[in-house]
Amino acid sequence: MVEIPLELTQKCVKCALCKSVCPTYPYIQKEAGYARGRLVLAEMLLSGELKDGEAYKHLDQCAMCRRCEWVCPNGVEYKEIVATVRNTQRKSFVKSAGLKSLELLQSEVGRKVIKLTGKLMEKLPFEEVKVPFPTGAVKFMPKPNGKAFNLRGKTFKAEQEKGVLLFFTGCMIDAFYSKTGENVIKLMNRAGWTVVVPEDIKCCGAPHYYSGDKEAFERLKEHNLKEMEKYQFDAVVVACPTCGGALQEDYGLKKKVYDFAELLFESNLTFKGRGTKTTFHVPCHSYSAMKVSDKVFYGLLKRVEGDQLIKGEKDKSCCGFAGLFSITNPKLSKSIQQEKIEDLKKTGAEVVLTSCPGCVLNLKDGTKANKTNQKVMHLADYLADCL
Repeated sequence: MVEIPLELTQKCVKCALCKSVCPTYPYIQKEAGYARGRLVLAEMLLSGELKDGEAYKHLDQCAMCRRCEWVCPNGVEYKEIVATVRNTQRKSFVKSAGLKSLELLQSEVGRKVIKLTGKLMEKLPFEEVKVPFPTGAVKFMPKPNGKAFNLRGKTFKAEQEKGVLLFFTGCMIDAFYSKTGENVIKLMNRAGWTVVVPEDIKCCGAPHYYSGDKEAFERLKEHNLKEMEKYQFDAVVVACPTCGGALQEDYGLKKKVYDFAELLFESNLTFKGRGTKTTFHVPCHSYSAMKVSDKVFYGLLKRVEGDQLIKGEKDKSCCGFAGLFSITNPKLSKSIQQEKIEDLKKTGAEVVLTSCPGCVLNLKDGTKANKTNQKVMHLADYLADCL
């Protein structure tokens, strides 16, 4: 029997406020379809009172967006409880393969394969490839990048340095969105920060932690902390809030972890737009894990002179990606994604911006599938273009 501390399980006062923000509940319509019910199932599974595979299924249907934590009046640590119970569950083949692939991607062989594949695919006239998965999911996935991992082991000096940042790039920027990584560095340099990119950072381990593979998370965390110790820096910067949340909450770092947008917001940089209509999707883990105020993102975009910023009614709703969730729960993920795409369409924006590479992937998939003709960009790429 696995036990979790009583102070964690007894914090929930069953108010059901979490129901109002849960992205999965509208499509499940059961008590087990949102945090309150899932917490009851988790406690029963961990105590041994319940051994039903159906209960695990309900927990697997959670996107771990942590919006429930965001609105919880009593500070229930939902992530810790669900991660603990998922650790007692036998992983499906698809989930195990997905988590292993993240470790393989950051191996010496994996990096070479990604880079070579990226170079071979560079001349193809499209950015995404339609990929079918054994679960029935079909997604437009980004091509590997020919410049994958090119930032590793380098220092990028600011002209008027006010400090040094360690840039924790993250798997998606490393392998698929290399230009975004370059633009984060460009923006940080212009804001006065020298940027160091570690040579051998692996996956942050957040997908493993959320999936309940705490052993793999601890292994990745130990490796990354040892690698980070090799460098002198004042703070850590990320362009992926899931990585940022893991570093901030679970790594025990003494240095502060910043979303790159926070540092830009604090700077005096200004931006010149082109009269573009833009809208912004706020990633769930930005506010639920990293606790970044959306005033940071909107404040920055209001400084882009000449552009028209249009806020969506559901700008903070989940996009439906949630990493492996979109592969293991394809119908549920598509329903959540569709709600987001409809909201983006209503804005009439030409460009959809967000600050998470996972959200970029899923929003591109959604806009392509729905043929909305809206361009999706990472905020770092857009702001770098507007400098």
